Amino acid sequence: MASIVALATGGCGGPMRADELKRGIDSIASTASDGKLLAQDVSRNRTRSTFVRVHARDLADDVDHEAEKLADAQARGAVARIKAQAVMLAQQVSSALGDLQVMPGDDATGAQVARRLRAYAAKAGDLSAAL
Repeated sequence: MASIVALATGGCGGPMRADELKRGIDSIASTASDGKLLAQDVSRNRTRSTFVRVHARDLADDVDHEAEKLADAQARGAVARIKAQAVMLAQQVSSALGDLQVMPGDDATGAQVARRLRAYAAKAGDLSAAL
């Protein structure tokens, strides 16, 4: 039970610290960048649908887990505001990856998702820099 409480409060028994949030945001940025590369391959018809579906699902699971951890953590002040933005951003990344899962062979979808994920990775960089 104590480990659940520690996880919900940021892992240290108190409110989430900026460095903990930064690591979470950096994870979201990394996942968005990886997804962007996958989407670019889709847009260029350089990968198989089965691989796209599996890899996009794995990436979405990773970013969903990060969103859950961030949403569960307690935070105050500026960290709380940025944390809320990071949770929303993780959900957007997950949604874009879901589009790849549904349309793994569509060039136009791949190009559109690549653009979205590039923008989300940049937004994550901005959030991380704000900490």
